[in-house]
Amino acid sequence: MLTAYLHIFWSYSPQYEYGWLVLPLAARLFYLRWNSLSELPSSSNRGTLLLALLCALLIAPMWLIRQTTTHWGVPGYGLTALVTAYTLSMLGMLGGWKLARQMLIAVLFIFCAVKLPLTPEQWIIQGLSRFVTEASVEVLYLLGIPAIGSGNLVILNTGTIGINEACSGINSLQSLFMVALFFGEERRMLITRRIFMIGLGVFLSLFFNVLRILILSIVCLTNGTTNFESWHDRAGWSILIVSLVIMMIVAKKIGGAPPSDLSGPPRCLKPLSNAIAGGFALWFILVAVGAESWFSLHDRLSPDRRHVEIRWPEEKPYFTPVEIPNRIRDITLCSDGQSGMWQEIDKTEWALSVLEFGGGAKGTSQWAPMHTPDICYPASGMPMVREFPTVKLKVNGGELIFRCWEFKRRLHSVYVFYTLNNESNLDATAPFVQDLLGWDRVIQGQRNLGQQTVEFSLIGYRNYDAALQALKTRLPKMVSLQK
Repeated sequence: MLTAYLHIFWSYSPQYEYGWLVLPLAARLFYLRWNSLSELPSSSNRGTLLLALLCALLIAPMWLIRQTTTHWGVPGYGLTALVTAYTLSMLGMLGGWKLARQMLIAVLFIFCAVKLPLTPEQWIIQGLSRFVTEASVEVLYLLGIPAIGSGNLVILNTGTIGINEACSGINSLQSLFMVALFFGEERRMLITRRIFMIGLGVFLSLFFNVLRILILSIVCLTNGTTNFESWHDRAGWSILIVSLVIMMIVAKKIGGAPPSDLSGPPRCLKPLSNAIAGGFALWFILVAVGAESWFSLHDRLSPDRRHVEIRWPEEKPYFTPVEIPNRIRDITLCSDGQSGMWQEIDKTEWALSVLEFGGGAKGTSQWAPMHTPDICYPASGMPMVREFPTVKLKVNGGELIFRCWEFKRRLHSVYVFYTLNNESNLDATAPFVQDLLGWDRVIQGQRNLGQQTVEFSLIGYRNYDAALQALKTRLPKMVSLQK
C-alpha cells in the first residue's frame, strides 16, 4: 500500500526517480541484518501487539486522506511513519524490542524515497540552485568568461542557461544522500563515518553541478544553443555515474566489507500465529478495497466540477501566442498548457498562461501547487518586491481567488495575479488553505480531480491598485467558469 502511494512520485517526478532503487536497497539491508542477527535473549514483547493494532487502525484514515491530497507531503510522511512503526512492532512480536532495534535502520530506509513537504523541498532546491549558479558565475569569471547570475540563470554572451538546465542537476543531491546512508549501513560504519559519507555526497552533488554548468557554458559559447539538449543530458548522466563511483570507492576504503557471517536468524524467534497474521492481512485488504469502492462510486456519480475557460484576446494589437517548451512541460508536469502576450490600448503589456493538470488515476493534478510565481519568478531573475493579500475577483459564471505579487524586471514592476482552480464543488479557498486533513474531500469522495493554474502578468501600470482595477475590468470578458 505504501509503495502504491510512493510510486506516483517515482514515476512522474524526475526528482524522485531514484525511489525505484530504494526498494531493492532496503531489501538488501534487511537481508544483511536479518541473517546476521546475534542471539536474542528471551525478552518480553509486551505492548507490540497493541502498537501494531493502533498503527493498523490509524493507517485506514491516513490511506483515505492521502488519496485526496496527493501533493501534500504531510499525509505521505504520516502514512510512511505508520507503516514503519507497524513493521517494527511486528518484528517486536517475533523477537522482542531488541530485534526491532537491530532492524531499525533497514526498516526506516524507505524514508529516503518519500517526497519532501513542499516548503522545505522548495527551500532546499532553490537555495542550492542559487548557490550553484553564483559559484558557477564566479568560476567563469576567474576563467575569463563574462557571465552574469540572475536567480537560477547564467547569462552568457551567446545565450542563457535557464532554470531547467541550471537546477535540474540538484536532483542528484537526494540520490547521493540515499547512497551515503546505504553504504553506511551496509558496511556497518561508525556514526562519524556515516556523517562523513553524507557530507561527501552533498559536496559531490554541489561540485559536479558547478562543473556541469561550466560544461554547458562552454558548449553554449562554442556552439550557441545547437545540440544543447544532448549535451545537457550527457553531462547530467556522466556526473551522476562518476559521483556514484567515487562514493563506492570511499565507502570501501573507510568501511570495509559487508558482514559475511550470514548464519540466519536465531532459533528463539517466535513465529506469528495464523490468527494474528490473517487478521492483519484481512484488515488491510478491507481498507484498500473499501477506499477504492468509496471513491469509485463517487467517480461514477460525476460530481459537479467547475472548469476555467479562456477567451483569448486575439483582436488585441500585437497579440502573440507563446508556445510552452517541452522541457518546461516536463518540469511543471502539466498535461497541457497555453500562453499568450498582447498590448492594451493604453500601451500596457499583458501576458496570460494557463496550465492544465489532468485528473484520473494517473493524472498530474498533484503537481499543480508546486510551481507558483513566488518560486518561479525569482528563479528566472525577477526578485519579489512584495506579496499582496488574496483577492476574490468576479469572472463570467462565478468567482476565483487570486494571489497577487509585485516583481521587478529591470526598471519595471511586474504585477502577477495567480489562481489555482480545483475541479470540485468545494470552497474556492481550498487551494490556498488546506482543509482539515482533507476530510471534506474524503466525505465527498473527491480524488484525482483536474486542476488548472491561471496566471496574469501586467507591466506598465503605475501601482498595484491600477493593475488590479484593470484586471477586474477585463477579467469577466476573458475568463469564465463552466460547470
